[in-house]
Amino acid sequence: MDGVVYAMNPRRGMVAIATEDAGFTIIEMLSSEDIEPGDEMYWEDDTALGHEMYRNVSKDSAFEVFVQNHWVSRGQLKQQLLIR
Repeated sequence: MDGVVYAMNPRRGMVAIATEDAGFTIIEMLSSEDIEPGDEMYWEDDTALGHEMYRNVSKDSAFEVFVQNHWVSRGQLKQQLLIR
């Protein structure tokens, strides 16, 4: 699966990745990787939750994240990113 980093809550380490036809995937960063809106991301399984390896294609790096959710709608982003 691939997508583009759409929005972030850096204070909480939450990231929304826009996918072409599946809404948004929400991940939680487990380390301080260099990631920013517009970066192209790739991951193997579009249903897996929990600890997974994601690849930042734009910066040629791979790192472990905690996958929170898949197929999130735009209307749910604020809630999913823990933005108040």
